[in-house]
Amino acid sequence: MTPADTLLALAGLWLIAVITPGPNMILFMAVGLSSPTPSVMATAAAILIGTASWGLAGLFGLFWLFELFPAAAVAVKVAGGLYLAWMGLGLLRRNWSPLPETARAPAAMLTPRRAFLTGLATALGNPKSLVFVSSLFAVTRLAEQPLAIGLAGVGIMVAMSMLYYVTLGLALRTLPFARRPGLAARALAMGTGLVMIAYGGKMAWER
Repeated sequence: MTPADTLLALAGLWLIAVITPGPNMILFMAVGLSSPTPSVMATAAAILIGTASWGLAGLFGLFWLFELFPAAAVAVKVAGGLYLAWMGLGLLRRNWSPLPETARAPAAMLTPRRAFLTGLATALGNPKSLVFVSSLFAVTRLAEQPLAIGLAGVGIMVAMSMLYYVTLGLALRTLPFARRPGLAARALAMGTGLVMIAYGGKMAWER
């Protein structure tokens, strides 16, 4: 398989992976619908950092680390899951009590800092991502290519993810209730909190 064929195969498989609903997409859609634009950008940046991190880890064969030290993978999952659940609980707590109309911040669900940390915990908190990326590289034989081709493959993954999330973010911001403060934004924030608690608990519990 030539380097061009390898990169083309990787791009096709990664496109399917990017558009398949998962925790990153769930979080991004929730933030995109109910939080300020800086928070949406911070979430996207965190997801891209996670994509690049797992891509480089797969490229340099760090999958063996979790095979050699399975406790490390468990620790990452538990820490990431608990943090995600804690952030979800914070969303519920901040949006549960009724507030007068004048006290409501416009579409305030997550601040940029919280959005970034939550996105990073979601993207990096699941070691199964490394298993998937390593399998993807094995199928496409990217790891057998020169280092420059491998780095180009990781770059393609990040670029495709960035294009997808930028497009999705712009589309979400055009929806009316994504730009208007009120009960809809608070209800969505609470729903997101529940999803984060559920997914965080599942991630921390599974082995």
